[in-house]
Amino acid sequence: METNRTVLADADVLLRFTAQVLQQLGTSEADAHDMAAQIVGSELAGHESHGMRRLPEYVDRATSGHADPRAEITIEIDTGSLVRVNGNRGFGHLVLRDATRLAVERAKRHGIAGVAVRRSEWAGRFVDFVSWAADRGVATLLFANDSGSGQVVAPPGGVEPRLSTNPIAFGIPRASGPHLVVDMATSAVAMGRVSEWRDRGEQIPDDWAAGGVLQFLGGAKGFGLALVAEALAGALSGAGTVSPDPAHDHQGVFLIAIDVARLRDVDEFATEIDRVAAYVKDVPLAAGVASVRLPGEGSAASAARRRAEGTPIQQFTWDRMAALAERFDIEPVSPVAGS
Repeated sequence: METNRTVLADADVLLRFTAQVLQQLGTSEADAHDMAAQIVGSELAGHESHGMRRLPEYVDRATSGHADPRAEITIEIDTGSLVRVNGNRGFGHLVLRDATRLAVERAKRHGIAGVAVRRSEWAGRFVDFVSWAADRGVATLLFANDSGSGQVVAPPGGVEPRLSTNPIAFGIPRASGPHLVVDMATSAVAMGRVSEWRDRGEQIPDDWAAGGVLQFLGGAKGFGLALVAEALAGALSGAGTVSPDPAHDHQGVFLIAIDVARLRDVDEFATEIDRVAAYVKDVPLAAGVASVRLPGEGSAASAARRRAEGTPIQQFTWDRMAALAERFDIEPVSPVAGS
């Protein structure tokens, strides 16, 4: 059983190490840096389930031939405002990066755009994509599935899994502070967090799973959202949907992008969202609560703190990173001095 020990690491050193590992797989220098920034960014934000602990998994999927580290997206259907792209088994961090860029470009051209993605590898957190779009005055709605694979969540009242965690994400521009971003699984918890807890040897909370099977967030509400994600990200994209004989384990995505400027002045809109945020946060607090945090604010605070003080890496993840360094003959990550 793993122990819950951590080692402090410097974010820039983690970025260098991760990019070097990815380049060893054949990923270009620029793409490796972008993907590494997303992985390390998850670690900084306190979302270790999509951070460094995932790097060995990405390596294994690439070396086994399941993922293609050199792949680029190709456009299969193009109607102008609606596009379908093939990720060609590329790393999802890069496939979704390029799909988001395409969605924003088409939204700027048409006002609103939809980009469907199939045959993409896992993309980690989606917050990077919706935040990038928000920086450019574009609001986004993102839905994802596992192309019918990864069936780990039971429908309400069921005792066997039928759906994946089917994550969804939304990004809304704000004038100040972190953008209003929501990035979550429709299940009670993301599968990565379950794996993380198991790696630490900790008991999975009862409200996450029943009889060893994950449950939906909010019961029927999360179930409904998961079905919408299955329909848009799986069926509409052509990625595949849940069935007794699911497709290969790749990610299907449907991304909707809205150019705010077509309906409102962007600055006025973003300022109004700030006013909403300020009003919602200006509320009497329950005992023991320091403040109300909007989605995205906690991650931003964690990232700032960890960048300054060091990022705590779980011991089991540290050991796997050391194994990767030896495997690819690159300099291992050294702990922050004094940690």
